Amino acid sequence: MSADPQRQRPHRARRLTRGRLTWARWRSLLRGGPFHWDAVAPGRAARVASGVVVPLVAGAAGGQLEYGAFAALGAQPAGFVSFHGVARTRVAAVAAASIGMAVSTFVGATTAAAAPLLLVPAVMLWGYVTGLAVCLGPRMSVVVLQWSVALMIAVGIPLGPSEAALRAGLVLAGGLFQGVLVALSWTLRRGTTERTALAESYRDLASYARGLAAGRFDPPPPTAFPAAALLADPNPLLPQAVRMDYLDLLELAERIRASLAALAEHAPDDPSGAARGFAAGTARALDAVAGALSARRADRAALVRELCRLLPAPVVAPDTRWEWTAEAVLGQLRAVGGILTRLDAVSVRAAAESRPGGPATVPVAQDEITWTALTVRANLTPTGETGRHAVRLAVAAGLAELMVQVTGLFEGRWVVLTIFLVLKPDFTSTVERGIRRAAGTAAGAGLGAALAGLAHSDPVGLIVAATITITAAYALFDVNYLLFSTFLTIYIVILLDILGIPGATSATARLADTAIGAAIALIAYWAWPSGQALTAQETFARLVAAHGRYMTALLHQCAHPEQADPARLRSLQGTARRARTDAEAATARLADEPPHPPLTPNVARPLVAAVTRLAHTELSLHTFVLQQATTAGQEGARSRDDARRLDALAAALGTTLDSLAEALRSLRPPGDLPPLRRLQSALRPPSAALDPRCVAITDSLVDATNTIAAIVRRHLDRP
Repeated sequence: MSADPQRQRPHRARRLTRGRLTWARWRSLLRGGPFHWDAVAPGRAARVASGVVVPLVAGAAGGQLEYGAFAALGAQPAGFVSFHGVARTRVAAVAAASIGMAVSTFVGATTAAAAPLLLVPAVMLWGYVTGLAVCLGPRMSVVVLQWSVALMIAVGIPLGPSEAALRAGLVLAGGLFQGVLVALSWTLRRGTTERTALAESYRDLASYARGLAAGRFDPPPPTAFPAAALLADPNPLLPQAVRMDYLDLLELAERIRASLAALAEHAPDDPSGAARGFAAGTARALDAVAGALSARRADRAALVRELCRLLPAPVVAPDTRWEWTAEAVLGQLRAVGGILTRLDAVSVRAAAESRPGGPATVPVAQDEITWTALTVRANLTPTGETGRHAVRLAVAAGLAELMVQVTGLFEGRWVVLTIFLVLKPDFTSTVERGIRRAAGTAAGAGLGAALAGLAHSDPVGLIVAATITITAAYALFDVNYLLFSTFLTIYIVILLDILGIPGATSATARLADTAIGAAIALIAYWAWPSGQALTAQETFARLVAAHGRYMTALLHQCAHPEQADPARLRSLQGTARRARTDAEAATARLADEPPHPPLTPNVARPLVAAVTRLAHTELSLHTFVLQQATTAGQEGARSRDDARRLDALAAALGTTLDSLAEALRSLRPPGDLPPLRRLQSALRPPSAALDPRCVAITDSLVDATNTIAAIVRRHLDRP
């Protein structure tokens, strides 16, 4: 039997695309690129560089330039950490990095002095934690990486406990000083541009809804929302979680526009005028969304509560032609309210109190500690990409440290440090970082040795040279890794000269050791690559399917609390979390490649954002199911009708996500999907007597699933 030519075509296209991608990557490597010159950040660089320079100046003024250099060693990595997050998240990241670097400095210095062989297990432990932190996103990954960097720098200066504690304290002080500068910068930071653009998008929707209420039933304009282009290239300081929420809000705006367009088709045939009244209520809710997005932080809580008050809106008469269109709009608005509640940390209880006579219709957001712990636990197994990377990094770094000690390699800590910096979960990033790191180190080592030699006896000259080079490194951080590595190497060589390690000797050793470390990193990945070489479409298909299985199991146990199986739920939850971590890594890789539709970064990002929202809701349902299981014996089994309705919704959600997973796998649009909104509405009073929390959670599950379906259908329907 001959193969299906329709199925063969995507495989042939992928082979051709991979060939083009390989040639594109090599051309980029040979050019040292890509270069993102629009990402030069002189203002940010000046602020962060001041956190490094001030300790040096203070140390020189006090006659203890060496102490100032140790404080600068803490401030310099903390400065890179401060690029990740906004407001309190940035300060928390800097504080975590600073404390970890201080501990690492003490451990590295005292272990190198007292028992150098113990550095091998210490390096392996730090390597495993650094590799595992990848599953927590870019911010925590960068934070934990600084701990390993500080450990290896401290190894080069063995000290006794008292002196090591003093140096660790200086590192901590330098890092926390960067945190103070971040906090001071809050007073200078204006409102987020992304929020303003989203507010304008929702105002456009409100204006269209008011037109429907006034009797203008034209379709909505097909132009892109103001936030679309901005969120495709957002502020690099925007934390990943906030960016996901913004993408989710944009996707919901698209869905609300489609629902309002459907309402416009039915409204002319509604003689009662109820559809126009519903449109007017929707316009008021959309105005409240726009107001909450554009308001000052102090005013947002009240506006979110106002949105929650408006959400019940007019009651939709059953059996009208536009009943399910209206239900879709209300579900989408409830999802928007839930995102805003989480985004601005508005009290869900306060929001619920503003809603007439009803509990919250959004699930309670999980605290970050719980979310982090569950994510780490799910990625401990080496079968996933993150777990395998953690083991690979620990073994490679440990073997390199053992080799350095056995051979007595001069300044061998740079070998291990290079492995920490170069070895990544995927091969492409490892190769590119290895080559660019080696080239940048070669250039920086020579230039650094020359500058250190010229200014060796002049503290002022050394401080000026350090200031210029670290400022350039910070400014070029997002521009190009080769340029960044060059200027950072120059700065490190100068700083080590201040600490008494001659620049020329350090530069030569670092050049050789960096080349060895980069080679070991490449060999380590080649020897044990990241498991299955999944295509992007298979990765996203597994993501959707895994969450479908987890959600279906949760709803089944919600329908039958007497059949609770916590162990199975934990297993399904772990699988879903690993799938999401792999999908996030695949999204990052897509962003570094030439676009190959239909799975481009502009598809992957909103898809991961929608699944992340689904995951938060699943976690709420998981908590609810476990609580329900403890009281099942006291309250009795759920009524047969309620269990039947929940089972029907679970089956429909499972079918929907399986269909979407197959659509992603085959790159073909999904067929007809079950009527999720209609099935979920059957769970509301007076149809059912379910716990209001269960009704609220299923409402959020349906909307998140419909969002995923809308993303998949919109992009796979395109030729």
